[in-house]
Amino acid sequence: MSHEHGLNDNNPDRLRRTIKNMNAFFIEEAAMSTPVSESAGLLRSGKVSSPQPAVAGQAISKVPLRIKGLLAFGAVVIYAVLLTSYTFDKKAELVGEFEHLQNLYKIEDDLRQVDAAALHIVMAVFLNSNTGDHKAVTQRFRGNFELLRKKNAELTARHPAAGLNLSGIERAMAQAAEHPSAEGLAAMNSELLRVKIDITRHIDESRKEQKATADRFRMQWDSAALASLSFGLIGLLLLGTIIGLFFTRLTNDLHALKARALDIVNGERNALNPVTRNDEAGELMQAVNQMASDLDERENELVIARQKYFHQEKMAAVGALAAGVAHEIGNPIAAMSGVLQEMADAQVAGQTSSAENEKLSMLQTHIHRLSAITREISEYAAPQPMERQLLDLNGLVRTTAGLMSYDKRMRQVNLRLHLDNQLPAIYGVADQLTQVIMNLLINAADALDSAGCRASGEFLAGHPQEIILRSETVDGNVRFSVTDNGCGMSQETLNRAFEAFYTTKSRGTGLGLSLCYSIITGHGGAIEIDSARGKGTRVKITLPLPGNDGDDTL
Repeated sequence: MSHEHGLNDNNPDRLRRTIKNMNAFFIEEAAMSTPVSESAGLLRSGKVSSPQPAVAGQAISKVPLRIKGLLAFGAVVIYAVLLTSYTFDKKAELVGEFEHLQNLYKIEDDLRQVDAAALHIVMAVFLNSNTGDHKAVTQRFRGNFELLRKKNAELTARHPAAGLNLSGIERAMAQAAEHPSAEGLAAMNSELLRVKIDITRHIDESRKEQKATADRFRMQWDSAALASLSFGLIGLLLLGTIIGLFFTRLTNDLHALKARALDIVNGERNALNPVTRNDEAGELMQAVNQMASDLDERENELVIARQKYFHQEKMAAVGALAAGVAHEIGNPIAAMSGVLQEMADAQVAGQTSSAENEKLSMLQTHIHRLSAITREISEYAAPQPMERQLLDLNGLVRTTAGLMSYDKRMRQVNLRLHLDNQLPAIYGVADQLTQVIMNLLINAADALDSAGCRASGEFLAGHPQEIILRSETVDGNVRFSVTDNGCGMSQETLNRAFEAFYTTKSRGTGLGLSLCYSIITGHGGAIEIDSARGKGTRVKITLPLPGNDGDDTL
C-alpha cells in the first residue's frame, strides 16, 4: 500500500523566514553534489557504478630484462657463429686454391725434369750422329730413353692429365734398332722433338693456369677479408645501435617515472603514464600508476570521511540552534494556545459572535500548524546515534522532505510522496541516510531550477515541475527512488556522476553523489541512475533488509 502527500502548504511568513535561515545553514553543506538532472544529454538508461581507476593500457606479457639480455647475447653468439662459419668457408676455398697452385708448381717441376731428360737424349744423339755407327747411336738413344720413360711414368702417376705420349718414339726406336740407318735416327729425333714440343706446351699451360689461380687466390683473399671486415663492422654497428636505443629508451622511461613520481608527490595523479614496456621497467610503470590510483582513491575516501565528519559537526550545531529556536517559538505558542483555549471556552458558553468564532477557528488552525513545524524541526535536528539501528525509512523521508519543502527552490515544485505503509524497517545510520535523501532532493531541485532547462523547454511538456519520492519492497530488499521531470543528464555527466570532484554546478564541489555512493555501499546497498533527455532522471537506492545483508546483529 502507498499514500501520497502534498508538502507545499502555506506557512506564516515570519516563521518561514526563520526556518529558511536555519535550513540554509545545513542545506548548503549538502549542496556539493553533481545535479541528478543536468544539461541536455543523450538517451541513457542503466546502472552507473562508481568510477574505477584509469587503466593506462592492456596487460602485456612480461619479458624480464634478464631474458632480454640473454636473447641479445644469444643473437650476438649466433651472429659470431655465422661470421665464423663464413670465414672458415672462405678459408677452405682459399686453401683449395692454394693447394691447386702448389699442384701446378709440382706439375711444372715434373715437366721440367721430363724436358731435361728429353734434352739429354737430343744432346746425346747430336754428339754421336757423325760417328757413322748408327747401331751404337741407336743403343745409346735407347739407354737415355729409359730415363725419359721413368720420368714420364712418375709424371703420369702424380698428374695423369700431364702425362706424355711416348709411343711414337718407341716405334721409331724399334725400327731404327731393326734397320740402323740415318733415316731411323732422323725419325727418332723427329718424335723426340714432338715430345719436347708437347712438354713445352704443357709447361706454358701450367704457367697460365698458375697465373689464373694466383689471381683468383688474391681476389678471393681480398673478397673474404673485405666481407669479414664488413660483416664484423656491421655487426658491431647493429649491436651498438640496439644497445644505444635500448638504454636510451630505458633512460627516458626512468626519467618519465621520476617525473611521474614527483607529480604524485605534488598531488597531480590524474594522468596515468602509458605502459609501453613488457619488462621490469613496465612493471614499475604499472606499479607507479597503481600507486597514483590508490593514493587518489585514498584521498577521495579521506575527503568523503571528512565531509561526513563536517556534516555531523554541522548537524550537532544545527541541533543546538533548532532546540533553541523551538524553545523560543514554543513558549509564545504555549501562551497563545492558553489564550485561545480561554476564547474557545467562551465560544462554547455562547459569549462570542459568529465572526469572532471564525477568527478563533483560523487562529487555532495556524497555532496547531506552528506547533507541528516546531516538532518537525526538533525531530530533524535531534542528535542521532552513529551506530546502525533499526530505522523507519519512510519517517526519514517524510522528515527530510518536510524540511526541504521550505527551501526557495521547492516553491514551484510539486513534491509528492509515494511511500509504502508496509515498508519493513532497515538497519542503518539515520544521520547518514538523511544526508543521502537531502543530497538527492537538492540535486533534483537544482535540476528543475536550471535556467538552461527552462530556456530550452526540455521539461516534460504539459506537466508541472515535480519531484516524486517513492519507497517499496522489491525482491526482498527496500528500494527508495527520487524522480524528477527535468531535462536529464548528458552522456558525459552520467558516466562521471559518481566520480569525486566532478561537478557541473558553479558552486558545487562534486562530492554529493560520491558521498551518497560511499554511504549506500557502506550500508550494503546499491545506487543507480536512470536518465534520458527530455524525460527527467530517476535515482534508485536499494538497501538490504535485516538478515539479507550478512549482519544479524541487533
